[in-house]
Formats: sequence, structure tokens, C-alpha cells
Amino acid sequence: DSCQRGWRLLYVLTAYHRCSEVLKPYLFKFLQDTCRSPGLHFQGIAKACEHNLRKTLQYGGRSEHPSAMELKAMVAGRSSKRQLFLLPGGIERHLKIKTCSVAFDVIEEICTEMGVHKDDAYNEYAIFAVTNRGQNVRPINRKEYILDVSAEMEQIDTNYMYWFRRVIWAQSLKFENELYVTMHYNQVLPDYLKGLFNVFSHAKPTEQQFQQISRLAALQHRAKDSVYLPTAREVQDYIPSQYYKVVKPQSWLNMVMQHMQQIQPLSPHQGRAQFLGLVSAFPMFGSSFFYIQSCSNNMVISPCILAINQNGLNFLNKETHELMVTFPLKDIQSTRTQRPAPGFSYPYVDIMLGDMMSQRVTQLQLEQVKPRLPVIRCVI
Repeated sequence: DSCQRGWRLLYVLTAYHRCSEVLKPYLFKFLQDTCRSPGLHFQGIAKACEHNLRKTLQYGGRSEHPSAMELKAMVAGRSSKRQLFLLPGGIERHLKIKTCSVAFDVIEEICTEMGVHKDDAYNEYAIFAVTNRGQNVRPINRKEYILDVSAEMEQIDTNYMYWFRRVIWAQSLKFENELYVTMHYNQVLPDYLKGLFNVFSHAKPTEQQFQQISRLAALQHRAKDSVYLPTAREVQDYIPSQYYKVVKPQSWLNMVMQHMQQIQPLSPHQGRAQFLGLVSAFPMFGSSFFYIQSCSNNMVISPCILAINQNGLNFLNKETHELMVTFPLKDIQSTRTQRPAPGFSYPYVDIMLGDMMSQRVTQLQLEQVKPRLPVIRCVI
């Protein structure tokens, strides 16, 4: 019993503190010898101590004291907990979080399940801690310990959540893995339905545009795996409102029905994959969108929409979504989020643009306090 408690204490210490360079080789040899010695009672916890120590040397060690619940689990010999992570569309993933699990471990595990195995691809995804029913969203640095973040969030809101999202879209899409396709489809669909990928000129849409929008509507219906043909009310839900109001509901229904004949043999997975393939060709696909109340730069007419993607900061006309001006990412020197003062509901972001010789600050005031405010930093 005394040895067991000693090992459990070492397990905690290795999660929080580095050892000296002098002690390091001896401590690792001791832990590895214990792991490899058959018949010893503490092989498992010795291996866990070695894992903790390597993580601590790599990431600096835990910074938050263990919560009462975590400490109770440690004393009882339990070294992990099941934590819920929400993917777009409400997809749930319960992952085993160990004492020294960091955000990158979560990203890697979910990406592996989605068939993503490249380091460059891992960098395109992020974990967010969400409190106050989605009103506050904090991007988690990939080096942060999940249980440290949990301890922090529990002080704010015991009903906190973790979200997994894609924030950069440099890598090309893949269509083989079902979880991958469903996750990306669910993340992209809301922005598509708001019309954020489309440009709406004052002229009537072309026949090609009508066919494209009606096919995308039919693919959405197939993605639901419905055995029935879509109703006029469902078709309205599948089409951006800016397009839907241009022609009569019956005309939209007829166009969608024509495409349903071709799409009906597809599986829901194939429907979602084809939808992604078509939408990915839109100019603003892969952007994170923010509604801007005002902008200090005279080149930007506000209110407007800011689309952040690998091309830079793209300011779009709020009504037509036409591109007004783009600032390349290489011109962004720094960003700073300013929270609203008491009595004011509009936060703003200062963006330093230019090069080392000449810089200017562009101030963006957000339309209202939105959950995605902290994502501006994360995306940039």
C-alpha cells in the first residue's frame, strides 16, 4: 500500500514538474526498467509516469491544480476520464483524456478517425472551450492541457462544452471517409444557406446558377436520407433566401424535382460529398465569416462582411457579397481584441497592417457580441 501511494504521488509530480538534466537519464532508466521487468506490480503506473514526464518536458507541465474530482480519481488509481467533444452538426465524440493530454492529442485522434494523417492537415483544425450557452468561445492552444482548461472552465460555467472545428482550408478536401465528409458538410452548410459563398448582383440569376442552386438543394435532401421527395417547404429551407425570393416556390420545386431523378440513387454520404465538391468551387469557400459594424479604413464601406481565408482579409458588401477590398495575410503584423466597456455591446478588433517599415492600424467593430469573436485571432 505504501509503494502504491508513492507511485501515485510520483504520477502526479511527473505531470506538473520537470526533473533536472542531471536526474533525467537516471529517472527515465528507472521508469523504463520497471516497465520492462516481468512480475513487478507497478509496470503500468511506471509507464504512465514516463508518459507524463515526457509530456511535461515537451509542454511544460500542468499549470492548474487538479480539481477535487480529478484528485479523487488519482487517489483511487484512475488516470483518465471520458470527455465529450462536439463536431459540427452535433456529432458527439467521447475521448479518453489522460492527466497530460493536450489539445493536439485530441485533434490528432479525431483527425485520425476522419482519415487525416498529415501534420500539415492537423494544423487546420482547432478545439474551442465554450461557456454561457455558446456566448463565449475560447480557442485552445494545441499545447494546453485539456484538464487545465476544464478546471478553468468549471470556475466559469459547469455546463461548459468543447467544440472541434476546421479553421483553415489550405488542404484539399477528401471524400472517402464518412465522418470527414459529414463533419465538413455540417460546418459548411449554415454559411452556404446564409448565402455567404454567393455573390448576388441586381441582375436575375442565370440559368446555370438556377441549375446549380437547385442541384445543391436536391443533394441536401438526399443527404437527409429521406425516402420521400422534397416538399415546397423543404425546398425553401435548402436554398439561400436571396435566391429563393427571385422566382415562385413552385418553379423552385420543379427544378429541384428534375435533379432528384438523377440524385436519388446516391447514398446520403455520396450526396454530402457531391455537395461539398460543388460548393468548394465557390470563391469564398473555406472562409470564416464575421459581420462588421464599422471599419476605420476608408477603403471599406461598412457595415459589411469580413471573410478570412488563405487569401487574406476579404471585405464583402453586406447585401450583394461582392468583394470590396482584400488585405493579404502577409500584411497582417498583429491583432488585438478589445472587449466592450460596461454599457456597450460592441467589441472591436485592432489589426496592424503593413510591413516593418510602414504600419497602420485598422479597427473593426463587430456588429454584436458573437461567439465567433475569439476565432478571428485563431484563424489569422
